[in-house]
Amino acid sequence: MVVYLDAVWVLNLLIDACLLKLTALMLKRQTSWIHLWSGALIASAVVLILFTPAAFLVDHPIGKLIYSVIIIFVTFGFHRITVFLQNLAAFYFTAFAIGGGLFAVHYFFQDGSFYASNRFLNTMNYGDPISWMTVIIGFPILWFFSKKRLNQTVTRKWQSSTIADVIVRFSDITIEAKAMIDSGNKLTDPLTQAPVMFLSKEVCQGNVPEVFFQAEKAPAGSLDLEDLTGDWKSRVAWVPYRAVDGTSRMTLAVRPDQVLILYEGKRIECTKSLVAFVDHSLSSSGDFSSILHPDMLLHGKMIETAS
Repeated sequence: MVVYLDAVWVLNLLIDACLLKLTALMLKRQTSWIHLWSGALIASAVVLILFTPAAFLVDHPIGKLIYSVIIIFVTFGFHRITVFLQNLAAFYFTAFAIGGGLFAVHYFFQDGSFYASNRFLNTMNYGDPISWMTVIIGFPILWFFSKKRLNQTVTRKWQSSTIADVIVRFSDITIEAKAMIDSGNKLTDPLTQAPVMFLSKEVCQGNVPEVFFQAEKAPAGSLDLEDLTGDWKSRVAWVPYRAVDGTSRMTLAVRPDQVLILYEGKRIECTKSLVAFVDHSLSSSGDFSSILHPDMLLHGKMIETAS
């Protein structure tokens, strides 16, 4: 059987470089291209070692572990033992994830006879044309897929750390919602300096007059607020803001009696705030239906520990 060792080595070099890069992206580690390719060069050298008398060094699990330690040390260096072990574990995770994905793709396109035959168990079998195509085409796809999933995981983890439960009260009306703490929300009432939060229609359940949801699209002064009851009418405030296109606009906000924020085991009361209602969903994934102003947590009063 003819083994194109140079082709196998080059393919392993590229794969190892991609795995090390994915490890760096996963852990947000900074490493130079020299260290990255040096680590990949050492990792891919195992293909050459297998054809030498020193093959027994990388055949044993302990030898493989030591070899992996050398790869991670060359690529990321050594700062602290905990950081080094994180790098090593992440490298194994990416290797198993991508390798398992490639095996799954290969299994999908192969029939059972391939795995029942001795070819599958033969360690000197370096792949038929189908398996090579699986690696060459499937690996980049799985790499980008894994990177995309990692980015989404980081985003969702960040979002979950900025999600709070909020309770808004207007007289005898209580509205509960999941709220995202948006550091980019800087909207405040210029007269009272009250921060403005946003509340989606989907959680109001018909308890809020419909005219408040029309204010988002209607120009200021064109809304008919005469039908509002005295209690609602006394709560209305027009808040100026500057749109993305630079034009000055006005939004209709309502003054609540109380806003309670449950965040990280704390119960924070915010009595000085305004609520602007929106007619659309604030989260495409449904994770939250309200957006909080960060000052509501910063200047709110912690009244008790949330149970």
